[in-house]
Amino acid sequence: MAITHFTPQLISRGNGRSAVLSAAYRHCAKMSHEAEARTVDYSNKKNLAHEEFLLPPDAPKWARDMIADLSVAGAAEAFWNAVEAFEKRSDAQLAKEFIIALPVELSRDQNIALVRQFAFEQVLARGQVADWVFHDDPGNPHIHLMTTLRPLTEDGFGSKKVAVLGPDGQPVRLKTGKIQYKLWSGEKPEFLEQRQRWLDLQNHHLALAGLEIRVDGRSYAERGIDIEPTTHIGVAAKTLQRKADTKASAIDLERLALHEAQRQKNAARIKDRPELVLDILTSEKSVFDQRDIAKVLHRYIDDPESFQRLLARIVESPDCLKLADETIDFATGARVPARLTTRAMIRLEAEMVSRADWLSGKSGFAVRAKVLDTVFGRHERLSDEQRTAIEHVGGAERIATVVGRAGAGKTTMMKAAREAWELAGYKVVGGALAGKAAEGLEKEAGIPSRTLASWELGWQQGRRRLDDKTVFVLDEAGMVSSRQMATFVEAVTRSGAKLILVGDAEQLQPIEAGAAFRAIVERTGYAELETIYRQKEPWMRAASLNLARGRVKEALSSYRANGKLIAKTLKADAIETLIADWNRDYDPEKSTLILAHLRRDVRQLNTMARDKLVERGLIEDGHVFRTEDGERKFAAGDQIVFLKNEGSLGVKNGMIGKVVEAAPGRIVAAIGDGEGVPQVTVDQRFYRNLDHGYATTIHKSQGATVDRVKVLASLSLDRHLTYVAMTRHREDMALYYGSRSFHLAGGLEKLRSSTRT
Repeated sequence: MAITHFTPQLISRGNGRSAVLSAAYRHCAKMSHEAEARTVDYSNKKNLAHEEFLLPPDAPKWARDMIADLSVAGAAEAFWNAVEAFEKRSDAQLAKEFIIALPVELSRDQNIALVRQFAFEQVLARGQVADWVFHDDPGNPHIHLMTTLRPLTEDGFGSKKVAVLGPDGQPVRLKTGKIQYKLWSGEKPEFLEQRQRWLDLQNHHLALAGLEIRVDGRSYAERGIDIEPTTHIGVAAKTLQRKADTKASAIDLERLALHEAQRQKNAARIKDRPELVLDILTSEKSVFDQRDIAKVLHRYIDDPESFQRLLARIVESPDCLKLADETIDFATGARVPARLTTRAMIRLEAEMVSRADWLSGKSGFAVRAKVLDTVFGRHERLSDEQRTAIEHVGGAERIATVVGRAGAGKTTMMKAAREAWELAGYKVVGGALAGKAAEGLEKEAGIPSRTLASWELGWQQGRRRLDDKTVFVLDEAGMVSSRQMATFVEAVTRSGAKLILVGDAEQLQPIEAGAAFRAIVERTGYAELETIYRQKEPWMRAASLNLARGRVKEALSSYRANGKLIAKTLKADAIETLIADWNRDYDPEKSTLILAHLRRDVRQLNTMARDKLVERGLIEDGHVFRTEDGERKFAAGDQIVFLKNEGSLGVKNGMIGKVVEAAPGRIVAAIGDGEGVPQVTVDQRFYRNLDHGYATTIHKSQGATVDRVKVLASLSLDRHLTYVAMTRHREDMALYYGSRSFHLAGGLEKLRSSTRT
């Protein structure tokens, strides 16, 4: 299960440590420690999964020159040797290190994406170096992140302490008249902020992966769970323990003894009351299965007989309720275990819906017609349904919901609604599960926003309280879990504020994560932004709306009637036809995209599409660029896709670009459509997460809008993915499939209308 281990430590000469030697061990590399004129070799260590050495965007030239043309480990070796050469004191603090546990539920690539985002937002953005390695130990994936204690200056390294500045920008002085200083690398408030942001990002990436599980930074005691936290053993102690077990010898480590004593105490409590396991589970997720119960139980119970007996007691407990029986996924043949929850969780959701129902019957937040007319006069391009939605959320009720389909103008509507509320004398604030969404709400709609976790933390500390003059906008409501939604509904109820829920449960639907939003929508009613502005043809907009409503059969009928469903006997024939049609329709002045669900299909489609352009002489064979997935060739005119967020480049996962210049190991790419679009220079030494972008996965396309789309359907698609794939286009879309496989599976319409559990 995902855990919250996030531990800082200082690497200091005073306790006999070296930054270079620490880096060598973490990178599993051979490094020279210049200060001591010796070499250490940890290259035989086998747990290194990934490594990166990143300088902040404004790093001085000397730092960039020092690591140029070096491997990741070589860059770390050069940099930390420079740090050690600068620090003269015998007890000098050399670096700060964070040891951070990664969620085992995420894949290696997903964990790398999670760490990258954290490093860019919380380390590089502070002007610090991010030297991090991913150790993929079985059952214990984690990272070591080393950061600097001094700022990088044009001449070398700056001071570890900086003056505290007041609101006027001037140094704060103590009563004695002396200037107050603080550590440049951050003190306890900054650490707590970083830790909370890590938890936020972890939860966001778990949601993106379709997992309902959430991490909680609070202790078991704070959550009301009668379980003692066990002592973290650490890799060194575990190594000693393994060696002792191998040699059948005993070791005497206080840490191990304390850990085992706590485990035994918790085991005794679980034997007395097995339902404690359910308390732990529901603090992380509202719906689970028997395997989840077994994982938690295994933390404390070693005896096989006791384990099986307790597992049976928990599953058969009156507190444990079965939501769905065990089934078989006919598309894959995999067994889908029975889904379980607890009576307490059912009660929590019922109370949430009851509160929402109560809020819908309370008034006091009406926006006068005169104010609405003023706002509508400022925004003459608002559609009738956008105006209706604004009138709905501007009503007197203390709760209102808006269901806005992808491309239907939710942000435009919320910007105008915010102006109306402010003219009426209300304060408008917002929140979202992900930091990116909160940032978008603030930037595009002008609503000051934070992550939901940040709001909760502020309330616990007595800050950022809501009142009866506050309108709280919760964006991406379809991704919020039942427990978290209940918290915000309760907070709004008690404070006298108004709650606005905005979401689209169709486009990105993690397992069980949209239940709370749907429950409230069904109980309180909603305004719907139906018109899909992305598509130019009226029949395409109508089909997109049918897809959004789950009417897949009607949508497919429209596309079939217009010749946009192309069936071939075999999938291989469908691919050949898709590429031939794409090649015939290819126009460099139009943005195009091929979508598929499976990565192996994307790879094949990319290769075939590019080969066609090279054959026609539209692009050259290109220069070799070493990506994370192997060597690729890029040339001017190539369409590419960025696969990871990179703050220093200003690119995000799934972003499409076009190559402007290409050289061995280096490209310049334009991002966006039209004239004057930004360009980025990508060097394979620093960023390798890109690929040809003629084809991409449907997941990567969420949020994208292009002129023309061609979709390869596979049996692994479901209704939600179909919705995403068939609503990315402005001008044209065609879907290609192998009729034989779909016929055996029950037909295209039947299969596409299903939703995977």
